[in-house]
Amino acid sequence: MLSSTVLRHVSHSRNTAKLFVPRNSQVRTFWEYVNMMFNKPDPKRIEQVGPDRACAEWVLRNGGKVVWANGNTLADYNALPPEDQGVPKLLEIDGTDSSISHYGFSHLSGCDLLQKIILHNDNYIDDRAMQGLSHGKDTLLHVQVSKCPSVTDIGLKEIKVLGKLQSLVLFDLISVSNLEECKNYLKSQLPKCNIKGNQEDKGNPEIKEPV
Repeated sequence: MLSSTVLRHVSHSRNTAKLFVPRNSQVRTFWEYVNMMFNKPDPKRIEQVGPDRACAEWVLRNGGKVVWANGNTLADYNALPPEDQGVPKLLEIDGTDSSISHYGFSHLSGCDLLQKIILHNDNYIDDRAMQGLSHGKDTLLHVQVSKCPSVTDIGLKEIKVLGKLQSLVLFDLISVSNLEECKNYLKSQLPKCNIKGNQEDKGNPEIKEPV
């Protein structure tokens, strides 16, 4: 495992690294390894601090934001309170422009108030991450998947397991060959879910729910 010092150093440069696709296979492998280490759950840590804080640490460590059940938003890992103070329950995850990936989605397990996840403009989100959403199937009500170039038709259809879902936003998914067919399939599996978005929509990351 990478040392905490190395992780801190890499965390400052990994967003820059996302701006290009390394041509050298060894470099690609290194960054994939780094991504795995930033996302991989630590069972001992989860037991120590609880699932909500551990999940928040995962999201924040990878450049995302969280919303607590008290309505407060946190976007800075270093702004987490001391461990002995505890944290509120986790309500929302915003993965916009982050590096969260399928390696970390088991962090959702045990977050019993988590209602919403936004996955926007994340090159690491793929079909395996869509499968990973199943860890939140007991609580998730709202999900957005947009501008994630590695998600395909097969991955989107995995969302069918989110039986409590009320709202699903899908757009700008270049590897999805037939978004309308995927939406129709999901409507048949999730009849109570409002599914919106078009393949052509670029959307506004600040709005996050295009009409």
